Amino acid sequence: MSTKHEQILRYIESLAVGEKISVRQVAKALEVSDGTAYRAIKEAENQKLVNTIERVGTIRIEKKKKKILNA
Repeated sequence: MSTKHEQILRYIESLAVGEKISVRQVAKALEVSDGTAYRAIKEAENQKLVNTIERVGTIRIEKKKKKILNA
């Protein structure tokens, strides 16, 4: 069984790119505390799944894949 954080990250990954995300929305949808939802959203931000823009909110973004250049 996966942790709540993993469940929230999978939920965020399933959202459409450009969709707004709120702590309360995630907490309610997945029946977790606001604190758990907040920490998972911050982890998603660290993983470049979402971007938080001041006075706009948190938005689901497309995760960019790193290109590996052959030397």
